[in-house]
Amino acid sequence: MIIINALFSGKVKFYEERMIREAFLLLIFLAGLIQVHGKDIYYRKYLGKQDGLKIYQFTIKGNQFAVGSQITVSFKIKNISNKDIKFGKYGAFVGCRDPSGKNKDFGHSFRNFVLKKGKSITTTGTIKIDKAGVWSFWPAFYIEKKGWSFYKWHEVKLKAQKISVYKPPYINCDGWTTVKGIAKARYLCNHKTGYLALLMDTDTGGAAAETRQYLNIYVPENKKVKIKATFFYIGGSKTVGYGSFAGLQATYKFRKKYGRKDIEPGLNYQIAAEKIIDVALLAVPEGGEAKTVWQALKILSEIKDYYDIITSIGDAIKKRKGRTYTYTFSIKARKGYNIIGIGLRGNCSSVITGKSFVIVGAILKEVKVYY
Repeated sequence: MIIINALFSGKVKFYEERMIREAFLLLIFLAGLIQVHGKDIYYRKYLGKQDGLKIYQFTIKGNQFAVGSQITVSFKIKNISNKDIKFGKYGAFVGCRDPSGKNKDFGHSFRNFVLKKGKSITTTGTIKIDKAGVWSFWPAFYIEKKGWSFYKWHEVKLKAQKISVYKPPYINCDGWTTVKGIAKARYLCNHKTGYLALLMDTDTGGAAAETRQYLNIYVPENKKVKIKATFFYIGGSKTVGYGSFAGLQATYKFRKKYGRKDIEPGLNYQIAAEKIIDVALLAVPEGGEAKTVWQALKILSEIKDYYDIITSIGDAIKKRKGRTYTYTFSIKARKGYNIIGIGLRGNCSSVITGKSFVIVGAILKEVKVYY
């Protein structure tokens, strides 16, 4: 019995040790994921040589370089001399100065460390960007009996801006449509959810429509600000046959200024086309078939209300079946609050030999203002 208990307790101990080892390995793996989190804001493969040391792979990582963000800076040092080199009490670190010139050095490591000839080390440090303006970063170290490395050697300067983020609900939304010839156009919007939708098609003629979300952005002083508007959308524009045109654009309106940029036609077109065909089939209770977009559009020409189509696109949006598009532009904002409209515009035209349509549902997910 004693032998059995001993064997059992030994087996339990074995499994406990195994679980600890696996948990430890998992922590190392997760730490590795955390360490490489973020994109490269700056990277330089080789910087140069100094005091028998090769300095290389200087990297600045982070999601963005802005006030409130956190960045990680790293670089490698290799001993290329024919003797060991000892770092002093300050070791290796990231030299840093904030916009006011204040010393913000960080990431001190390898203090009083002997770097063997031919060997390498990696110095890494993390800092939070707490001021707007130009920051400076460079590789630095302190060698015993020699002193400091070169001041601001291969200095990297990065400008940090303040960022305000706006998300639904927005303050309001609206839109407009225009039709010429045999064509249809409709828009929908909901400022509470940030939803936008456009649907138009033409037989012989033209149609255009636009819908916008409005938000009230705050800027602390008169200045030019950069804006990034991110849409999550499904659909696009498409032509069938010859002599037709269709286009989709992201737009903004600020006071008297109006800007727009093309969103590549046909993005997610297949999903949009399937939705059109699905709705067209539902519109024919006798069992008529629509196997092509052309046939579906002919059936849709008999449908007076486009609401079902836009609703089905909205359902797809909610299920995250779409893509992300970021529209970047700049405005000259005044001190205080500024109302700006951001949205989507569609245009299509056709002649007798062709047909065109725009069908899109979107969410204005967020708007970032850099100032």
